[in-house]
Amino acid sequence: MPFSTADLPGSFLLELKGVKLPLFTFADKASGRQVMLNCSGAPYLTLWSDGGPFLCVEPCWGLPDHQEQRPFEEKLGIQEIEPRGTLTRSFTMAPFL
Repeated sequence: MPFSTADLPGSFLLELKGVKLPLFTFADKASGRQVMLNCSGAPYLTLWSDGGPFLCVEPCWGLPDHQEQRPFEEKLGIQEIEPRGTLTRSFTMAPFL
C-alpha cells in the first residue's frame, strides 16, 4: 500500500476508474488469513481501521463531503433513483483461511 497502516483511522478513498482489473487480495501473513475482492462494479473503495486487528473495506458508489461541502444531490458519484425505482450494485468478497 502507498500509505502507512497508522494512517488508516483517517480512511482512504480510492478511485477505481482507471484500474483495468480491480481485483485485490488482502493477506495477514501471520495468521494465514486472506480475503479476495472483486470491485469491478464499484467506482470507489474506502479503506480504514481504528488501529484494531481489522481492515474495513467498503465499496462505494458515491463520495462523502470533503473540503468543499456540496448539496446532497451534487455529491460526486451520487446515484439517482427514480420514485419506485431500484438500484442494483454488487461486488464480491471471498475469505480464505
